[in-house]
Amino acid sequence: MWPDILMRILPMGLAPFAYIAVFHLPIAFLGLTLHDVPQQIALGLVVGSLMAIFATLYRGFILSPRFRRPTPVDQLFQSMFYLFINAPVEELFFRGFMLEAVTQWTGWLGWGWLVSTAAYTLYHRLGKWSWRSVGGVGLAGIVFSLVYLLPSGPHTLLAVIIVHGFTTSGFLSWGDELLYRFWKHRQTRMS
Repeated sequence: MWPDILMRILPMGLAPFAYIAVFHLPIAFLGLTLHDVPQQIALGLVVGSLMAIFATLYRGFILSPRFRRPTPVDQLFQSMFYLFINAPVEELFFRGFMLEAVTQWTGWLGWGWLVSTAAYTLYHRLGKWSWRSVGGVGLAGIVFSLVYLLPSGPHTLLAVIIVHGFTTSGFLSWGDELLYRFWKHRQTRMS
């Protein structure tokens, strides 16, 4: 875990702040705003719940029906990491920084969206994820970008961080528990 924090989390978390410091940009440039918090939380919870289900189904039926049932402590630890460390840092970097910076450089939101979504998707391949897993990440990345871009008003990362955290948990944590329960239910019905 520490190599992950030192080699991935810290650099990705610090680079956006270095960028706004060098170019004298406000922190709101990165989507760090408190614009319409109740709407952002509601949007994050609704879309996040749907994406957690999608991620679990994608993992169970597209990738592999194999799973490892996490212990309650492991599940809590993983969920806290995905919701409060991984999702905020990845969203800060890919949506808050990369999408906005590329849009600023090119003058067209389409380039910002395309480059940030492609980079987010391919970045997961660096972790030696299978191409089928990366395909699911790409689909999730499109949804994350839409959650970030479509609400009215200034861009804010709150909803997309919630969606990202729920999706990752559905793919890697809660999903295993749901797949286990589904498997257990099927075993009981077959007996």
